[in-house]
Amino acid sequence: MADTHRVLARLLCLLLLGGGSTAVVSALADPWGNRWVFATAGAGLLAAALFAVRGFRVPHRVFHVMTTASTLLITGGVVLAGDTATAVVNAMLYTLVAVVLFSYYARQDAAVHLVVLLAAAGAAGEVRGFPPLTTVAMVCALTAASLAVRGLALRAAAAGRDPLTDLLNRRGFERVLEELASEPAAAGAPISLVLLDVDRFTEVNERLGQAGGDALLHGLAVDLHAALPADAVLGRLGGDEFAVVLRRTGDDTALVVVETARRAARHPLSAGVAARLPGEPLDEWLRRADAALAEAKQLGRDRSVLADAATAHLTLGLAAALADRDAPGLRVELQPVVAVGTGRPVAVEALVRWDHPVRGAVPPQQFVGVAERAGLVPALGAFVLRRACRAVRDLRDHVAPDLALTVNASGNELVDPGYTDGVLGVLAEAGLPPQALVVEVTESVVEGTSPAALLTVDRLRQHGVRVAIDDFGAGYSTYSRLDTLPADFLKLDGALLDGATSSTRRRALLESAVSVGRALGLVVIVEGVETQEQADLLVELGCPLAQGYFYSRPRRPEQLLAEWSTAPAPVAVPGGDPTGRAPEPV
Repeated sequence: MADTHRVLARLLCLLLLGGGSTAVVSALADPWGNRWVFATAGAGLLAAALFAVRGFRVPHRVFHVMTTASTLLITGGVVLAGDTATAVVNAMLYTLVAVVLFSYYARQDAAVHLVVLLAAAGAAGEVRGFPPLTTVAMVCALTAASLAVRGLALRAAAAGRDPLTDLLNRRGFERVLEELASEPAAAGAPISLVLLDVDRFTEVNERLGQAGGDALLHGLAVDLHAALPADAVLGRLGGDEFAVVLRRTGDDTALVVVETARRAARHPLSAGVAARLPGEPLDEWLRRADAALAEAKQLGRDRSVLADAATAHLTLGLAAALADRDAPGLRVELQPVVAVGTGRPVAVEALVRWDHPVRGAVPPQQFVGVAERAGLVPALGAFVLRRACRAVRDLRDHVAPDLALTVNASGNELVDPGYTDGVLGVLAEAGLPPQALVVEVTESVVEGTSPAALLTVDRLRQHGVRVAIDDFGAGYSTYSRLDTLPADFLKLDGALLDGATSSTRRRALLESAVSVGRALGLVVIVEGVETQEQADLLVELGCPLAQGYFYSRPRRPEQLLAEWSTAPAPVAVPGGDPTGRAPEPV
């Protein structure tokens, strides 16, 4: 296991270094006569250096060879010492070997090494001419040290056990899971995680009492242990939750194994199964297994569900793309926000797109959801902001000096105390003033994450960044919140516009929202404009700004630059503004 592997490698490195050094020092009394000792000791020192660099990558069986070699090197140092005092000092290194044995080896292997150690120590004492009682005392001390360490190791292991079932508890299981998943041998081998819940366990407790519930849990532990493969790792995470790790088992095979174990259990169980994907973080692996378990319970319990590997692949791919500063496959498109009545673009909204190397174009609603579940939204938002700022700087430099940029901010970003400084840093790096940026937030996000989100919004506005309330009119939007949320713009969801050209009630709702925004001093932007009729209605209602496919679909920055460089009116014009007003500034 990874952590144990590393610690044992470091201890063996120390033993080889100590044993080799003592052998060298001891042989100096007769360098020419002890040429073979120097060669052996040098090999020990070389092995120590190799273990220091790559010891945790070598097979476990090599450790047995190195432990024996350390014992022999120390023995050589004792036998060849120039005087008795040096020999005694060298013999003290045997204690290190004794400590290693029962700490990191299985009981049977440790016992074999202990016999070799005691035999070597006894022989070295006799050859050196130690008094018999001294040799006996040394052997007894080494035995006592090994047994004492074994007792401590057993107590430490017991701390990771569940007292009711004698299975690994949550702490012990998670430690073993982490070690198994990070073993060098596990890199290319399949491994599956299973989470199980006892169905309707609360009813069992109510009917049979706590003692009856405990008896059921103990019995289920026995059933699962008997039905699972011998090398499976079984644990009880607490309450009515069990967990299993299946070595060298992929998802389909794991599902068969789990179904066999569930049928052998004395009480119905629900199970979620997830095979670990290459490079998948442990927390994501656990989350997928837990999601599969939740699905099993939602479908009626007493069944097993295999985790969604496709979504997991997307998660890993997105995480890998975001880990690279250039984010291969990810790109930003810009959709113009125009002045109603003239069609003049006054801003662009940044929209992220992902071209997966295998799946091709992945819909934003799909991978943004993946990013939210995997905690990748802050990294995705930072990528979008960085790329969009560079693109807008080029557009401002060449065709639209006053063009503004709008980007969406999630609740996870707004509650981050460093979000404001990060935004300002990106703007400065791109050479854009804070006033060039509009951060779009939904009222539900700000309300649901306040006061931290409200503080971030206030800080952004204090530094000159403007804020828009996004998607107003969708979900549970309320006018009362508009008076409390600090903002400069109000973006009306396309749902308010849909049907407004044919329904007087819908038109009244849209007109009311535009009027409220204007009364509160907010610049209104209507989303989702797709037809000439809708565009004309916005002119009639005096709505200042709008965006939608009627004006322009999202474009790559280089496409916008090319289009706007060759045409004075780069987007469709829905008609003149009958009020004669100039378009609202952004």
